[in-house]
Amino acid sequence: IFNELVIAEQKCQSPFEPAYMIDQSHNITDPVESLMSSAEAICVAFVKALIIDRQALFGYQQSNDVLLAFRTLRDAYSLDVRPIVAMSRYESGGAIDPVAAFRESGWRAAKAASRKSTGRAAGIV
Repeated sequence: IFNELVIAEQKCQSPFEPAYMIDQSHNITDPVESLMSSAEAICVAFVKALIIDRQALFGYQQSNDVLLAFRTLRDAYSLDVRPIVAMSRYESGGAIDPVAAFRESGWRAAKAASRKSTGRAAGIV
């Protein structure tokens, strides 16, 4: 998906402004932590799409060389870019590990303590 978004942005003549949405269901995991994890996965997928050798890919597509086109995509998507994503977060003032920072902040416990209890369990929220 992110490969196609990068291509669409490159081909777009006007400002490229797609709308993004994360659709999740938090039945077992902490919803804040799950959103953080999903946001990281999205960033990782986007970085991988950005490092695809587009010139080589285009050449293979034009010559109908499916195997080398596939390998070009696979090479980019098999790289572990999480350190790049973490460094980017750090350089912009964010946490290297957002979930660890969230847990260390104590926000969840503080928020739970400040809410009135209804006496009924409502899951992790």
